[in-house]
Parts: sequence; C-alpha cells; structure tokens
Amino acid sequence: MNGESRRWDRKDLRRSSKKQKLMRTAEEELESKLGFDLFTEGDKRLGWLLTFSSSSLDDEETGRVYSCVDLYFVSQDGSAFKSKYKFRPYFYAATKEKMEMDVEGYLRRRYESQIADIEIVEKEDLDLAVSLL
Repeated sequence: MNGESRRWDRKDLRRSSKKQKLMRTAEEELESKLGFDLFTEGDKRLGWLLTFSSSSLDDEETGRVYSCVDLYFVSQDGSAFKSKYKFRPYFYAATKEKMEMDVEGYLRRRYESQIADIEIVEKEDLDLAVSLL
C-alpha cells in the first residue's frame, strides 16, 4: 500500500464519519422521541437490559471515532434510557503450536501503531471429538 492510497483512505474515512454523524444525530433524535434518551451523568440508574446494538462514538476533542455498544434499558418505574459503552475491537488468530510468540512478535512489529495490545489465550475447540471412558 503506498502513501497516496493511505491518504485517500483517511479522507474517505473523514467523509463517511461526517455522514455517520448526521445519520446518528437523526437516529438519536428518533430514539429520544421513543423515550431512550442517552444517560451520561447524574444519579446511578437501575434498569433491565432490553437490547443492544453496535455503534460508534465521536470524540469532539480529539476527532477520533471509538467503537461502542448502545445499551437500551427500562427502569422499574417504566421509564427508558440508553447508555453507550466504549470498547476496543478485538479478534482471535489461531497459530500453529509453539508459534504463538513468533506470531505475536511479527504482529507487534508489523502493526506497531495500530494494535493496542496482544494477549495470548488458550482456547478449546468444542468441535473436536471427545471420547468418554
């Protein structure tokens, strides 16, 4: 990937972010009319989780876009509210046995400025046949 295509990608991302912001504002307005105002500060609230959806959050100060989950709640008194929970996107990568450290080192070097953290975890393949004695 050359530098020109990277610059184009960033410009394209900014354009789509502005479009998303306009759409999100209309979406938040609709949610507010339906009773799901965004809860950001004040006394703690207790509620039952109704549903959730993936979303993003624009940080006005830094101009960065964060991944988040919109959580929709209903309180005991029947009122509703929405909350945004920020998280770091993640994925799992399978490696050959005893190659974990090599893959980790490569990923850290190759994607140094793009990866927040790498954690090696042991996962069990539930599709493997198990014989019971």
